[in-house]
Amino acid sequence: ILDFLVLRAEERLRRRQEKETARKTATKKLRLPGKLTDCTSKTREGTELFIVEGDSAGGSGKGARNRVNQALLPLKGKILNVLGAASGKLNTNAEINDLCEALGVGMGSKFVLDDLRYDKIIIMTDADVDGAHIAALLMTFFYTQMRPMIDAGHLYLACPPLYRLTQGAKRIYVSDDAEKDMWLEKGLGGKGKIDLQRFKGLGEMDAKDLKETTMDPTTRKLIRVTVQEDTPGQTGDLVERLMGKKPELRYQYIQENAQFVEELDV
Repeated sequence: ILDFLVLRAEERLRRRQEKETARKTATKKLRLPGKLTDCTSKTREGTELFIVEGDSAGGSGKGARNRVNQALLPLKGKILNVLGAASGKLNTNAEINDLCEALGVGMGSKFVLDDLRYDKIIIMTDADVDGAHIAALLMTFFYTQMRPMIDAGHLYLACPPLYRLTQGAKRIYVSDDAEKDMWLEKGLGGKGKIDLQRFKGLGEMDAKDLKETTMDPTTRKLIRVTVQEDTPGQTGDLVERLMGKKPELRYQYIQENAQFVEELDV
């Protein structure tokens, strides 16, 4: 039994060393984008890449992250809507190239899941309609160009708050107007009046706020992106309707589903 346990321990050590060597080698071979703030972990297991919008959000994120396993990649504005874009335009887009280089993978038929440099890819955009649009563009890119990454459970959405409410020593964060209004009416149980701050963007949050609400695994919420279809191709058809080049399909979708909208941010 002792010999068996020793062999198992040696095998685990060998696999760990292989993983460390593989990530080191991959990192040396890659031309990583200069704006990537990488983590120090030698293995992919447990690492996270936060994709954020703009340098200001990246600045707050640097102070909020765990340097060992959390990396940051700020993107400039809205990335290219890849649906219907020519391959030449796709291959020459700076933001998409930076994203591929940071992830360590290619696009489409050149995507190799084992080359992925991080365990979790987390889209962290502002909690408003512009942030939702950027998240939709990124998910469209990953769905059309890196679908195996989604199927393997590596893609996530961060859930940053929209408001911070403070009353005396009491402080809470909320993500929508309905919850905000409830607490304004109910009170937080602290002394004095309630101070309300709306975060126009992640860049307005200090590192402490961002860490507590969005980046710390012990306190944050994440949404894992999955593809669930009743019939094959159903998701692809929906993505085409919402993100494709035919505005009449989007208009038709809005008409068919407007009755189900509970909250609208315009």
